[in-house]
Amino acid sequence: MSPDWQYKITIEYAKWWEVEDWCKICIGEFDQDWYKLGIDPAEWVIDGKTRTTWLFKKHEHAIMFKLRWA
Repeated sequence: MSPDWQYKITIEYAKWWEVEDWCKICIGEFDQDWYKLGIDPAEWVIDGKTRTTWLFKKHEHAIMFKLRWA
């Protein structure tokens, strides 16, 4: 991953598409201002949880994200 993506936050939230929509509205463009790593569908089957990892270039975006979703 590029060194531009300095801020990494992993959350446990089943409706990851809601988080993605929020990022588009509040943070900016995918792959420009934020990035989401791939989702492992087997994880939910195994333990009933869905973890997603989100990357940000700016500290303030990471803080906004963490305050809203973590």
